[in-house]
Amino acid sequence: MANDDFARGLIPLNSILPGVNAHYYRASTSEDIFIGNVIAVGADGFARLGSNSAVTPLLGVALGFAGPQKSGLATDDPYLDASDLTTLASNLRTGDRYVLVADDPNQEFFIQEDTGGTALAILDQFAAIDLVNRTTVGNVTSGFANAEIDASSVVTTTAAILQILRLHDNVNNDGTNNAVGDYAKWVVKILHHTMITANAAPII
Repeated sequence: MANDDFARGLIPLNSILPGVNAHYYRASTSEDIFIGNVIAVGADGFARLGSNSAVTPLLGVALGFAGPQKSGLATDDPYLDASDLTTLASNLRTGDRYVLVADDPNQEFFIQEDTGGTALAILDQFAAIDLVNRTTVGNVTSGFANAEIDASSVVTTTAAILQILRLHDNVNNDGTNNAVGDYAKWVVKILHHTMITANAAPII
């Protein structure tokens, strides 16, 4: 049977660590961020959406959000809504929003494959790959990102942002096993990580 179609960005697995290692970082005030988005540190020092450029290290993946002093957000949105800035107190300082980031360089994640191009195969394990729908709006009801791995971007070099590790062993809603093909779920890790480069970002 077909794999479930449920795009939700990158979801952490606990197979590397006893729990997911995560920290709060001050977030950019100019863009929406959804659960499962890749996060990088911008030139201003704030956490923001990561790029698909293999030369730009990523910090990790967004897990949750907080407002000033790491308290609640201005609204009950399940994502970090840039428009919240207009409803926060007038003394809001730039960066007074936080994103909780799964930031361990060895953290594994699972993510859905898209349907573009030739589907990934088992021989693509350990290859590098990029994301599709990386910056498009996520699901404003669930709070999850729309990002998927881009099957047509798989390469045998390091010129991409993620590394494919293996096919995920989850089960579809109809009881069948996840299988190669459209919407397959794969386990990946960040290939170029901020914390293993010379210009590592401090934890806030």
